[in-house]
Amino acid sequence: MPPDKEFCDLHIHSTYSDSDATVESIFQAAKEKRLRAIAITDHDTMDGMEEALRCSREYGIEIIKGLELSTEHEDIEVHILGYFGDHVASDFLAGLVDIKRLRTERLTAMADKLNGIGIKVDNAELFDSIKDNIPTRLHLALYLKAKGYVVSLVEAFKRFLAPGKPGYVSRFRYSVHDAIAAINNAGGIAFLAHPHYLPKKEWIDQFASWGLSGIEVVYPRLSAATIAKAADNACRLGLLKSGGSDAHGSYKDFTSVGGVEVPYEFAQAIKERIHQKSNA
Repeated sequence: MPPDKEFCDLHIHSTYSDSDATVESIFQAAKEKRLRAIAITDHDTMDGMEEALRCSREYGIEIIKGLELSTEHEDIEVHILGYFGDHVASDFLAGLVDIKRLRTERLTAMADKLNGIGIKVDNAELFDSIKDNIPTRLHLALYLKAKGYVVSLVEAFKRFLAPGKPGYVSRFRYSVHDAIAAINNAGGIAFLAHPHYLPKKEWIDQFASWGLSGIEVVYPRLSAATIAKAADNACRLGLLKSGGSDAHGSYKDFTSVGGVEVPYEFAQAIKERIHQKSNA
């Protein structure tokens, strides 16, 4: 990275959700990449924030509290990033505990379906491997691979765990509207993750009208033209910009912490907006 510029990574996952990268290893990688700030944005949980705050002090890297909520709009899954300051409303955190319970019930139901077709899943063993982290389909895919039912995580999803496959069970998701409202009401600001995945780009205008604060414009494997177009769209709507690696440790081998160049100014603008909100 150019020595005269500072960078950040505002979209990273840890072992608290669906990555094999510990919080400390994320900070170690960020230190090696000379990042000034990071956000750990685990799926539907902020359980890693206490550890992240400790590592932030130890490694001298700014941490922005975050998470990534799975939502739905017109039957399409949409991911909303939430960024927070020091305070996160207690009722929001309580809602995340409920989502964790629902995720546990969902994974249990998926394991039961697999058992029904002769794919033996020991629920106690499965959840012992997950420990107290947020349960995801990835954990079930890892279990199937470890037991030799599949040779790769991709095969696990394609054969058993994707929508329409014999082990799939749908789960509760916020609507995009409700997720944005929940993040805003909890003292945070909401961003649209990887907008290039949206089937209809006009949705961004609709989400902005619901209180979206920004969109992710820098993301792995995007062309310079796509990044520029997303940035122009953010400017047109008066939205902030974000970006990140979406690193999941070894589970996504095409990306890593600091793997994309996200200007530190993005993090600075996010912190300023959160500060303005908390003092409004």
